Amino acid sequence: MSNKLCSEGQYQSPIDIKSNSVIQCATKCNLVFYYRTSKCSIVNIGNDIIMEYDTGSYVTYNSVVYELLKISFSIPSSHNIDGYSYPAEMLIFHRSADTGELLVLSVFLDVNDAMSKSNMFFEMFSNSIPTKKGQTSTINTSDDWNIFNAIPETKSFYYYKGSLVRSPCTENVSWIVLDTAVNCSTNFFDKLKGILGNNARKIQKTNGRQVYYNSNTAQANTRNYGDKLRCYTENEFRESCSKLSANPEIISSKNKQALILLLIVLGIIAFVLAILYFHQKGMLNNVGDRVKNFFQAPVLNKIPNIPKPALPTPIIPIRPPV
Repeated sequence: MSNKLCSEGQYQSPIDIKSNSVIQCATKCNLVFYYRTSKCSIVNIGNDIIMEYDTGSYVTYNSVVYELLKISFSIPSSHNIDGYSYPAEMLIFHRSADTGELLVLSVFLDVNDAMSKSNMFFEMFSNSIPTKKGQTSTINTSDDWNIFNAIPETKSFYYYKGSLVRSPCTENVSWIVLDTAVNCSTNFFDKLKGILGNNARKIQKTNGRQVYYNSNTAQANTRNYGDKLRCYTENEFRESCSKLSANPEIISSKNKQALILLLIVLGIIAFVLAILYFHQKGMLNNVGDRVKNFFQAPVLNKIPNIPKPALPTPIIPIRPPV
């Protein structure tokens, strides 16, 4: 990583999280899942594999919507918990459409062959991971293949501000590191390691950063609402749609609507003022009588009577005598 920020940045990731020094944040760290099903598209970029996920899935963190972008892996785990490193880590990248801010959801992977939702999730594409840089593969997945199945049942997590773990090491990235690991099969792990090797970045200094913790046990926070329509309060709706305000087409449409509305209002005001003016000048007195007299004027009554045309006399044929 030759990028200057990677070597000199003060808020870099990953870090070793010390569980005895975290700050409890409870409802101040509110995470809700809205993950949908997807097909599986994977590309090998050399030092990592990137799994693309269909649009429409997202999480909300403190009422901000972060849309799911892609998924990658590190071996061993990027983060440590109290000095302990897991065999692998899955990084689920999200971005806020409003602010562009990134949020990465981190899931630790343990290796064992116990049957589980996460094991089945990884096995769906374990034999289709492209082995060479630049290669891609697409897998038609089952109707219930969902990234939420790779999220642990216990959804307690740590939160801190960090960076991307690869160049350009961009900072101001929100990290949510789930406290509980999920499992993957030995087959999946061996194939992943055979392609990636050890690609995890070394642990970075915290430099006084605060790490927050939420046990996240509320039932509303442990479910997946991906098959539901999201309901917005008025403020959330305005905030989520504010990104559209810079769109030239929308600005033009809004300006046209405002101009039409303004012209209608001005027309109504002008009409009312004209009525008041004519009334003040007495020009509206006996308007009803004038209209009645107009329609009773002689010129309208002198419509000539047009005689009806005479009907021709019918001809009755006479039968000759027999």
